[in-house]
Amino acid sequence: MKKVESSPEQQHVIQAFAELAPHYEKKMDSELHLFWGWSYVELIETLLNVLPDLNGLRVLDLATGKLVIPKAILSRYPQVKHMLGLDITYRMLQLGKTRLGSEIPVNLLCASALDMPLEKNSFDLVTCALATHHMDVKRLLSDIRRVLAPQGSLVVVDVGASRTWLNPIVRSIIRVMAFFYFWVKEGISRAWAEASALPNIRTADDWAAELQAASFNEINLVKLKSRRAWIPDPILIQAKSKGAQE
Repeated sequence: MKKVESSPEQQHVIQAFAELAPHYEKKMDSELHLFWGWSYVELIETLLNVLPDLNGLRVLDLATGKLVIPKAILSRYPQVKHMLGLDITYRMLQLGKTRLGSEIPVNLLCASALDMPLEKNSFDLVTCALATHHMDVKRLLSDIRRVLAPQGSLVVVDVGASRTWLNPIVRSIIRVMAFFYFWVKEGISRAWAEASALPNIRTADDWAAELQAASFNEINLVKLKSRRAWIPDPILIQAKSKGAQE
């Protein structure tokens, strides 16, 4: 498993998810039920159900965590040509690899999705679940676009924002509330990680604009219904990269 050093500003996210790693799926399930009324399995299945036939293709799963998505993809498409799981938190990858064992052929890379040590045009599909809000979206899409082959696919599912959430006063209030909620529940690292993520959360319209600016087309954004009136709908994002980059 190749490990790449992270930048200092990413340390809160790494620390938070290293601490969360042993019980990650259980915690995500609990939080998704609380905030959206969804289960973790439901959300992952929603992403998987829009994937094309992947047999013979090269697949990259970003913020792969404990390899839930790579394992599910390979169970459906055993003839995937190459499967790579990338995560910035080494502990998550360690636990995921231990659970998978050697019988499931997933390559692992510990690195930032904002600066991937991967070759240009090296994947046909990039997936990402519940992680883009921890990243600079412009940088993320730029690097995804670089590693995707022409007409390669991107499929993301993550938190969505409403226009109300973009109001600076409302955003400040939500940020303070998020910080104290996660501080009490999970500790200071998770509190900083989640509160710092708020500026990265986009509306569906904002995602469409960001994708177009990053040279994606065939953009399809679906708001998945939140079962909590006070929480904006999560977003399922599908897009394709345009022709070869210069």
